[in-house]
Amino acid sequence: MVVDENADDKSPKHNPNHDAEHTPPLKCLSLGGRRTKTTSQITEKTENEEECQVRVLDKPDKWCIYRVPSKLRKVNEAAYTPQLLSIGPFHHGKPELKDMETHKKIYYENFLARFKKSDDELKQFIKTRQENILRCYAGTIELNKDFEEIIAVDACFIIELFLMNFNDPKNHENDYILRSPWLRKAVEQDLILFENQLPYSLLQELYQNFAVPPSSNFQPRKEVQEQADRQSSTNHDLPHCSPCCRHCLPCCWWIPSKDHSIEIVQVEPDNDDPLLKLTYEFFKDYSRGKSVKNGVRPKHFTDLVRHFLRPDKEMVFKHSSTPIKNIYAARKLKASGVKFRPLKDGHFIIEKDEATKCKLNLACFRNMDLKLTQFCVKDETECVIRNIMALEQFLYPNKPYICNYFLLMDQLVDIVEDVDLLVENKVILNMLGSNEAVAKLVNRLCEQIMDDKSCYFDICEQLNKHHENFWNLHVATLKRVYFKDLWTGSSTVVGVFVLLFSIIGTIKSLMS
Repeated sequence: MVVDENADDKSPKHNPNHDAEHTPPLKCLSLGGRRTKTTSQITEKTENEEECQVRVLDKPDKWCIYRVPSKLRKVNEAAYTPQLLSIGPFHHGKPELKDMETHKKIYYENFLARFKKSDDELKQFIKTRQENILRCYAGTIELNKDFEEIIAVDACFIIELFLMNFNDPKNHENDYILRSPWLRKAVEQDLILFENQLPYSLLQELYQNFAVPPSSNFQPRKEVQEQADRQSSTNHDLPHCSPCCRHCLPCCWWIPSKDHSIEIVQVEPDNDDPLLKLTYEFFKDYSRGKSVKNGVRPKHFTDLVRHFLRPDKEMVFKHSSTPIKNIYAARKLKASGVKFRPLKDGHFIIEKDEATKCKLNLACFRNMDLKLTQFCVKDETECVIRNIMALEQFLYPNKPYICNYFLLMDQLVDIVEDVDLLVENKVILNMLGSNEAVAKLVNRLCEQIMDDKSCYFDICEQLNKHHENFWNLHVATLKRVYFKDLWTGSSTVVGVFVLLFSIIGTIKSLMS
């Protein structure tokens, strides 16, 4: 069963940041004497490429794959552009991606051979669903006569790659992509790009219709197969099993029993979608421990990675025409007594905690703990985060969890000293080697990102008020200078007692 995160988010909202270059203007087309408005069109070239047929797609609620507007793309064009392989129609045919097309065809042929299907069957399957596929893409797409082949090859390449990845790692030595960790990571990164997607519903349909072989093709686990072979030589009346493909978590196995017979043991699948299991396994580096057993059906792989990174609990978003932009930087907040603590088990969420108080409950001795999900910065981090943030701008404008996290992070980080502080407190794990590079990355992530809705407005206001409190600032300075560690604190206490005794002695001597 498909579960949407929010019914309101099914229909993408128009965003003022949408670029006219990639979102075609409204056009009026005459349809049977009736004028109809459309915001998306598909251009299909004829064989002589002289005339174009324009068809209306009036299903904006189906759009889930967009071109990133040039205004957003110009911030870092490489982060939104596939570097190795193209998936779908947006980037197909680019010369720099041509080398991978040969290997995609090999995976495609292996898929056909694995499940004993023909090329014509696959293309016919795609042709009957062409319009539904195209309705998932927002904008103008130039189609040619090879459209069915493009989609079929890309879809089968993905499924075959996932099946190979799910197999025994020892078999990866013979696979072009999986044998090289660098190449696998590069392919994984390209599959997350917002523009480089196929609808997940298409992959699911193709898997269910083509990737479940007949029982004669079933190969059980090695030890079970050996026992079955021995029994079949003496007993031809073994029970019949109708399993799914072993690569997609089979629903049953042949199991030898104590009386040397073969019995069928049912194994309930963890999820009604075996393809989701394969997908989860391929993108498990982003799962952060989150399960796929809750029935969530992603729109595509970018949406799946967002599901992994977004918080589990629902949060309240507030709209403001004048969002808070003057959040004090991390080093200034620390100077007023704010402590930064990492959330290692969270999913890009920020929480506050005022539990650290003086036993006398004096306001001037209160601290504030700010807990942030641990942010690990790697080479591919910017690419992944930028594409998820772009997706939220189009598909989840009312629930921009990832955008909100990095908008607040951007406020906390101004200079390298802020990154030094967050790295010291293990809020940021720097795998780039340079804190200056991390500061530049964080400061640029939110360029051209809308910030009119936030689930952290209350936290921002409290951080500002805490820093602007006179006592918080001076008490924090006192603690930082005179009680920063055991030895400094002990010296301070001894010094205070020496000063008191000196004052007392001086007073006594004056009185005598």
